[in-house]
Amino acid sequence: MSKTEARGEENAFQQAARLEREELHRCITLAATHFQSRLWDEEEGQEARDYIASRGVAPETARSFSLGYASDSGTALAETLARAELLGAGERAGVLRHPKAGERHTDYFKRRVMLPFSSPEGQPLSFIGRDLPPHQRRKYVEAQASPIFIRDTTLFGLTHARDAIRGEGSAIVVEGGFDCMQLHQAGFPHSVGLISAALSTNQLDLLLAAGARELVVMLDPDLGGWRGIQQNSDLLLLYVPRTRVVQLPSKEDPDEFILRAGAGAMRRLLSEARPLTDYLLATVLPQGRGASASERKKAIDELTHIFLRLQEGPARTALLEALASHSGLSCPELESLLRPQG
Repeated sequence: MSKTEARGEENAFQQAARLEREELHRCITLAATHFQSRLWDEEEGQEARDYIASRGVAPETARSFSLGYASDSGTALAETLARAELLGAGERAGVLRHPKAGERHTDYFKRRVMLPFSSPEGQPLSFIGRDLPPHQRRKYVEAQASPIFIRDTTLFGLTHARDAIRGEGSAIVVEGGFDCMQLHQAGFPHSVGLISAALSTNQLDLLLAAGARELVVMLDPDLGGWRGIQQNSDLLLLYVPRTRVVQLPSKEDPDEFILRAGAGAMRRLLSEARPLTDYLLATVLPQGRGASASERKKAIDELTHIFLRLQEGPARTALLEALASHSGLSCPELESLLRPQG
């Protein structure tokens, strides 16, 4: 094969990939329109609108964030995509189920409030569906990855938050989409949702590109939220040293706290956010220098994986020195305890 033929073949592959992405974009855009129309249908969307209202989200906020509803029919979206000759794209985008022999495509999402994953510019890329009461199924279900959607490269609400993030130089990071929408309603438009407790380097890049020089992390006050803080700490210490952590009252997620206590109380809570290092040390070793040897050992075990992921450098040194000051152990003693055994 000549170089010219090789270049032609490469271009053919590129063209095929571009056409695939374009078809998937058409499919997801049509699906988003379909879900939104079902939500605002006077009769069909009533139950979903009631649930959204029960979460404290106003209709104008639901419209602004392009919420939708996957109906109970199980074929409504499939029929919509069939009319547009996009059944195959719907399957590849994860919004339709592959049919069994002799049967038709069916909808992947059924009887769920739909939250879109979007690009920073607002183009819908995929969806996650929230189960409606009485919540007898998995709470959240999301579509599979596709050539236009990779899970850890999007942030819920970033389209709405970009200007405010740049103006504030800061971003509030929460777990859920409903948390994010409540914060926007309460006057904190620089908020984004992870739709999980894990923060990726791709998502950090999005926040930094949006102008965030500081992050205020407010994950749910449960074990998952704490594990999320632990899991993300090395990235945050490396790339956004000015990260603070909000400590929510026990058993209240951010949206629940706002609904109960109001925007003023949330503002005070945000102002009391602690630097990430202080939060980590106070959480794993609240006794500080008064801790017993076993308490210190347990705390070091909790932090070991963070140190292991941090390469030698200023971030690791600063955390080690802070731990030494907090625990009363010397840096050499800590290095010995942090060293992998065996």
